[in-house]
Amino acid sequence: MPTLSKARLTECESPWLETWDRMYQYLCANKVPILTALGFYAEHDLPNPEADSAGSLTVDEKAELGAIATALTIAAVASDAMPTAVLIATLHKVSSCPLLFFSGQLPAAVEWEIAGNYQRGCEKPATHWRDVWGNQLEGDVEVPTQPNITRAALSAIDSIQGERRRGRPYNVANQILADRLGEIFRQTGQLIVRIRQPAMRGDELVFIEAGPFYDFLELVVPPLQRYLRERELAPVTVDTVVRFVTEAFPSVR
Repeated sequence: MPTLSKARLTECESPWLETWDRMYQYLCANKVPILTALGFYAEHDLPNPEADSAGSLTVDEKAELGAIATALTIAAVASDAMPTAVLIATLHKVSSCPLLFFSGQLPAAVEWEIAGNYQRGCEKPATHWRDVWGNQLEGDVEVPTQPNITRAALSAIDSIQGERRRGRPYNVANQILADRLGEIFRQTGQLIVRIRQPAMRGDELVFIEAGPFYDFLELVVPPLQRYLRERELAPVTVDTVVRFVTEAFPSVR
């Protein structure tokens, strides 16, 4: 029997800056192995510092670590986004009680879907999206009506369900890391090669992922994994990130 998701009628906080700072502080505390894995010191003709060296960061070090922190933060926030099932349940709630829309407390994701499907009459949906966001915007704005809110919510449900895929929910964080961290690593000039090394697990011979890009990911994902674990969200998988990158860029394998 399928699990029914509950509607979410108020916006949850999304502390982007706090999350970014958390990722960045971890990276700074572990800057030497991370930047060494990226070939940073060799590229800048600098000797490798001691692994536990402290001190202020250079502008270049801050830029390199900041880009990684941004990739981790985007993956974190995307993982914490409103699940599709919850979004649909909330739209159902609003469609049956459109007065909820006028509370001004609905999550932005719900208002976004309503705006994208809102119609005053028979015009193209979203022509009058400004009605949904209110008088904070310039242009032709009217107070939305309850019947039109109901119609927009139902239309949004149909649209979302038409695009849903069967099977287990897709962990978008893995793809975000593959895209962003893969690009950061490729910019160093190093090849991203998928290597399968033999290893013994008990009495069984298995093959595990390895390679410079894999090692780099292992160094930078811990703060993201901790963030996801605290919120009981699905973890990212380094093996999956490596596979996504090598599948997208087979020429570097």
